[in-house]
Amino acid sequence: MGFIGQQFSDRKGFALGLHGTGANIGQTLSPLIAGYLLLIAGWRTVLLVNMVPLILAATLIGIFLPAFRTNPKRSPKDSDLRFRRVSGVLLTNPLLASSLLIAGSITIAHNGLQTFLPILLVSKYGASPGWVGLCLGLYSASAIIPETAVGYISDTISRKFVLIFGLLAGGLSLILIPAMAPGPWMLIPLTLVGIFLRSLRPVVFANALEVTPENMRGSTIGLLFTVNQGFAAVGALTAGFLSDAYGIDSALWFFGGIALAMIPLFGILPKISDKIDVPAAAQKDSAHQPS
Repeated sequence: MGFIGQQFSDRKGFALGLHGTGANIGQTLSPLIAGYLLLIAGWRTVLLVNMVPLILAATLIGIFLPAFRTNPKRSPKDSDLRFRRVSGVLLTNPLLASSLLIAGSITIAHNGLQTFLPILLVSKYGASPGWVGLCLGLYSASAIIPETAVGYISDTISRKFVLIFGLLAGGLSLILIPAMAPGPWMLIPLTLVGIFLRSLRPVVFANALEVTPENMRGSTIGLLFTVNQGFAAVGALTAGFLSDAYGIDSALWFFGGIALAMIPLFGILPKISDKIDVPAAAQKDSAHQPS
């Protein structure tokens, strides 16, 4: 994702949206393919078959991805200084901190919905496995095209507007899911969550890459994923406690509330932007990069 941001610097949202669309296609088709394969083969065979697209992807990356530039003269001491400098630049950047919070809230909602929606449908309404599979498949499929479209819109209009609208629409849709479960009307807010909230990921990553130095793309992406996993773990644990105490519906309300709680954060972003010259910081940092 850092490499994509570098190659398409003026179209980060669109390029990362295409990347996300590919992931959504895989997440939609893989359960269906695995399910049919399990009818004719054992689970070990299915896992072996899963190696085929992985090996193909690795081969394509090896052929088409340009070589990474490295500095063989850099000593371990220089690497240590480099790590401290990268950590200092990223961890003290309030604009990046806001992106981390937004990305974490989206991850809580996305992972939490995939975990607790089946529990809601099965434990409370006795839904069949087929209905649960249909709901999860529709949720994944609903973001296939919108993720690219949302990324493109964020490039042409405003990332801030897209993020606010997506968090608002997605958060409200999450809160509505328990009220409409388990009938077919539930598919409407579920689809809206996929369209407006799940599709925000390329916008968040594009925004994070734009507020950090250009030569720290890999570190920025790595930090985003690390924070996302931490948020997902805390969010799932919190939703579990809420479900035990107040019922499974409260888990979905919690996920929607987390998304909505991020919207006021945008009120302070312009004030932060006025105090930080991100391009200058990036330029200064790049000047210290060895050629």
